[in-house]
Formats: sequence, structure tokens, C-alpha cells
Amino acid sequence: MSMVEAGRGGTRERILVLLRRHGRLSAPQLADLLELTPVGVRRHLTLLERDGLVTARVEKPKRGRPAAVYRLTDAGLETFPRHYDEVASEALAFLKRQDASVLSQFLAWRNERLAASYVKRVDGATLAERARALADVLSEQGYMAEVESTPGGLRLCQHNCTVEHLATELPDLCASEAELFERLLGTPVEREATIVQGGVRCVTRVRVDLPAQADGRAGDARSREGRSRRRSSDSNTTTTPPTPMPARREA
Repeated sequence: MSMVEAGRGGTRERILVLLRRHGRLSAPQLADLLELTPVGVRRHLTLLERDGLVTARVEKPKRGRPAAVYRLTDAGLETFPRHYDEVASEALAFLKRQDASVLSQFLAWRNERLAASYVKRVDGATLAERARALADVLSEQGYMAEVESTPGGLRLCQHNCTVEHLATELPDLCASEAELFERLLGTPVEREATIVQGGVRCVTRVRVDLPAQADGRAGDARSREGRSRRRSSDSNTTTTPPTPMPARREA
């Protein structure tokens, strides 16, 4: 049980617990429950607002003057115990036990959504530019990613795994992520280390010795477009039939 849940700790932790228990409270109400002065409680509430843990709204009671009433924000609610990882892990493990293909379909569906969300931002004329753009996107998601240059090419390094508990039980998540990287970068990648396997970071080697698949797909598309134009041109060209030879007259 956390300190916040138990109601122990400093005044700010106790304020969070009271707001969790009561929903919404004013500074004077909190002061009565904490046996502190309203001025002192407001000082703590100001700091909690600054940290994004509580928010206030002025409400007019049936009697008396309007007063600011405080409640927890989503970030404030997250300071209390959550079991998202446990539920998600159980759900994915259940899917895999029932039918491994269902889990594969789910991961493929997830990659489709992620690719659609990232593809416009993971852009660049070179593979290195695309890799750095991908690292920026991953860092925004909490992965603390960066790209390292090596004699053999590039390494995409992630210093944090946001799904570590899930990936420990289901390594399929790691394999699915590598497939997503290949799709976005347009070139094969290879996992050299993962946090769930004991590494201090996840390391993905990006192949630079092969032509990018993305460029190949673009070339194929251009080739198909050229063939289509040629077929269209051929179909619109009028073919003149050969002139018949005059028939010979019998002597």
C-alpha cells in the first residue's frame, strides 16, 4: 500500500487522499479535516495545482459566497495504485492460450494503428534521418530513444520500456515492435538486446547495407504507373488498317 493510499506522509499527500475519498473539497473543508489553517492548506493546494495534480473550480453554494472547490486531475488519480499492466497481461495471455493467431491479429492491428499515427512524422531523405525522426516519436511516448552511429550502420536505442511488465510475459510485443520499426524505416532491423532479457536498454540494429524497402516500394509504384500510362496511350491510339491490294483481273 502506497503512502498516499494509506494517508500517511506530508500534508500534500494527505490532501490527495482526502480528495480521493471525498471527491471535491474546498480549502476550508480540507483545513477542518487536516486541523490546519485555511491559509496553510491553500499554500499546499497552490503547489499541487502547479504540479498538475489538482484543479479548482469556483462553485456557488446554496448559501454563502462562491468558493473554489478542488478535485484530483487524471495525473492526481494516477498517484494511487493501478493494475492496468496486470489486467492487460492477463487478457493478452488468455488470447494467446485460446488461439495464438488471435494474438497475432491483435498485434498486427495495433501496428496498423501505430504506423498510421507515426508515418507522417517518420520521414526523411535518408535512413539516418528517418531513424532519428522515429527516435523522437518514441521519446515522446516515454521510451527515451536515441540513434547511435556505428561502423556497421545505426543503432536505435531505447533506455526505457513503457510495456516492460507486459513484454516480460509476452515477448511477442518485442517482435511486433521490431516489425513496426522495419515498416516505418523501410529496411530490415535486428534486435541486439532488450530490457526484458536483462539488458540495460533495448538496442535495435538498423541495416544500412540494403536498399530501403520504402524506396523500393516507391520505385515499384512509379514502374506500375509508367506501365499504366503506356497501356492507356496504346489503347487511345487509332490503328490504321492496311490498304487492301486491288484484285487482279483474269486475262
